[in-house]
Amino acid sequence: MSMAYRYFDPEIRYIGWTSRIRTARKVYLGLEFILLFLAIPALVFYDLMPFSKIGILLGFTLLCAFLLWRDKRFNRKKLWNTQGLRKSLRSILLRFIPAAVFLTIIILMLEPDQLFNMVRNDFNAWLFVVIAYPLFSVYPQEIIYRAFVFHRYDAIFPKQRFMIHVNALSFGYLHIIFGNYPAIFLTYGAGYLFARTYAESKSLLAVSIEHALYGILIFTIGFNTYFLNSVVLDLNLFFK
Repeated sequence: MSMAYRYFDPEIRYIGWTSRIRTARKVYLGLEFILLFLAIPALVFYDLMPFSKIGILLGFTLLCAFLLWRDKRFNRKKLWNTQGLRKSLRSILLRFIPAAVFLTIIILMLEPDQLFNMVRNDFNAWLFVVIAYPLFSVYPQEIIYRAFVFHRYDAIFPKQRFMIHVNALSFGYLHIIFGNYPAIFLTYGAGYLFARTYAESKSLLAVSIEHALYGILIFTIGFNTYFLNSVVLDLNLFFK
């Protein structure tokens, strides 16, 4: 192995670029980002993908997890990191409590008949969401949008503040598949919050717990009509 090749970091070696075309690597990563995080959600929105939404999510999660696991530059402790959770838990709860009150007031003002509609009308489905949502939706999304995006694309979004905004925008854009604007705006704000938590805690466990709290809140207080038929949870996959 040549001295030049040993100089490359593991990610460059994995994707096959050489140090002589580092600009080309950035172009490659930029095009890859556009394909994975802009083009594919659009294809899903227009029903041009021949798979269920939850299937696409889980398949994409496995791909991202495999790439992270193969990349020696990636710190695998970030996939759990209980220490980061302990440091962030208090601030997560302090943000969540007023947000829960605010969102409950919003649903009371706009659609009071929807308050706790899922709990009242289909308790079993609500209970299923509480159990399955963190496992089959939250953690996979966090592997993709936090661990993978933050690590894979640090070469093209090197400034953390800019990365956080890009992360939030791409996360919000994903929710075009919901087919409604409230979902996009809600998830853009949530994406910004989750990206900041991940950047500060370096813990996928911490941000997954935060994500699960807000998601379960949304389904509980009555915003579920905006999200239920989406990649967040494809109930037909389990109940048909």
